[in-house]
Amino acid sequence: MIAQQALELVIDRGLDSLTMTQLSKKLGVAASALYNHVDNKADLVLLIQDALVSQVSLKGMLGLIDGEVTLTDALEDWARSYRAVFANYPSLIPMIAITPVSDAPQTLRMYNVVAQAIMSAGIPDDAVIRVIVSFESFLFGSALDVNAPSDVLDAGEQSTDSAWLKQAIGAAQAPSEQQQSTRPHAEALGEVRNAYAEPPFQYGLAALIRQTLELVEERV
Repeated sequence: MIAQQALELVIDRGLDSLTMTQLSKKLGVAASALYNHVDNKADLVLLIQDALVSQVSLKGMLGLIDGEVTLTDALEDWARSYRAVFANYPSLIPMIAITPVSDAPQTLRMYNVVAQAIMSAGIPDDAVIRVIVSFESFLFGSALDVNAPSDVLDAGEQSTDSAWLKQAIGAAQAPSEQQQSTRPHAEALGEVRNAYAEPPFQYGLAALIRQTLELVEERV
């Protein structure tokens, strides 16, 4: 409950509002009562981290462990869910990305399941952390991109040094079969500020999955 109220506080008032004083007011309790459950803001961040990570789908990874789905399907399910969850809380990403996980049981569970799943699929032990961190780095960036303005790369009308960039932007904005095929995935994220976030995500995710599958092929 504390973590959920903290998340709502961040959504309603921004990250700067995430203080023990403001949270206790939102909960309708004295700050001293809140300290009976959370020692400090660092503990609060761990609660928030676990609350977010517990929303990330592990269905595909568990299916991979049971031999019911492919490595590709498991990675895609996990990656899409991970991005969707964190896209709802972009202001928390810089804080969550550098928070140690040793005291966050739901986060540790997620990493353990993912590690077990991809190892069962043939990923070498010494490549497991590399794979997980590579995906996470990409997914955090992709979650931020979902919330970026669609014109973030617009060079403006006055620029004389961006002809190639303008040409590329124009091509990206033109409807294509790929953009049409990715629209259902984009709609699953809810209100998306950046209408062009999905094709780059698809491109990057496919590249990461392909590279991961090569680790298995090299081992065979």
